[in-house]
Amino acid sequence: MARYARETTLALDALLAEGHPLAKGLALELLVPRPIDDPLALRAIPVRLVPEYSRPRLPQFWVQAQLPRHVEGGLLSFCNLAPVALKRQIVCIHDLHTMIVPESYSRPFRWVHRLILPALGRRAAGITTVSEFSRSQIAACGVAAARKVTVTYNGSDHAGRWEAARSNLGRWPDWPYVLCLGQGQRYKNMELLGRLAPVLARIGLDLWIAGDIAPDKMFADGKPANVRLIGRVGDDDLKAALAGALCFLFPSRIEGFGLPAVEAMAAGCPVVASTSPCLPEICGEAALYADPDDIGAWIECVKRLKDDKTLRGRLVAAGKAQASTYSWRRVAETYLELMASIDGIGVEPAHGSRSSSG
Repeated sequence: MARYARETTLALDALLAEGHPLAKGLALELLVPRPIDDPLALRAIPVRLVPEYSRPRLPQFWVQAQLPRHVEGGLLSFCNLAPVALKRQIVCIHDLHTMIVPESYSRPFRWVHRLILPALGRRAAGITTVSEFSRSQIAACGVAAARKVTVTYNGSDHAGRWEAARSNLGRWPDWPYVLCLGQGQRYKNMELLGRLAPVLARIGLDLWIAGDIAPDKMFADGKPANVRLIGRVGDDDLKAALAGALCFLFPSRIEGFGLPAVEAMAAGCPVVASTSPCLPEICGEAALYADPDDIGAWIECVKRLKDDKTLRGRLVAAGKAQASTYSWRRVAETYLELMASIDGIGVEPAHGSRSSSG
């Protein structure tokens, strides 16, 4: 969500700066509760500080109680939980994981989402989401009617700014490996990686895991010798790890979009993804797929990529082409269209946009 908010804001700023027709007469500003540690290089969107109260400092207090009093026109909210008090806003609900896979979240977190999301679905002028699958779930769970939800997808062009040469990972042995992200939520299916590691060792492959995750969460009998935990990494480090990997494994049981898979494709790393929703929708024919519980299917996909250089090269090319269809500029143009529609200004759909609405 943070990536989506950051890149969409940057893309909107670029459209305003270049004088895009849909931005004519439009003024945007970015409201923040505290100074930004990593300021955005914005040219046309000013930043306004609305200081967060030190007391009470509660989750969602700034969003729900303070922010609405400082919105003079309409609001774009990119991170699921937006102020319920505002009707004139467009809210991006990325997914409904708190309802669909509740065991992955704490009870207070689930409670807040189940209280706020349906209220936003009723009150907000527009709802966006990041895949057709998420759109269907928003409708199925009664959060908002499908006709009210516009699919923007994500972009991938930010990965083009990553530079492996700037990586701080250092040198590592010239030994083939597969890469994955380690994440704590149960739906991320980390237990599959724990079962996969010893089988990979038998076919001469290491397993690299990026992310802040404890080994005992994945390996009941201790970390196998062929597993390397590289910890939390920056974008340039991730690019370097992807560049050297045989493939990227993405075994999640459910995703709203699955941005790491698209980032891997953009970086030229073949993807082996779960058959679970919505990864086939997002990756199309540019990835290999395996059932999230079928160890044999995952090993077979990895073996194919290890033994068949032609297949691997074909997937690298197909992945880059697939990733290129996801553009933050198109996401930003979709928001300009939605704002114009809410303002009653007739517009034609942005050329080449992957957005859809019902």
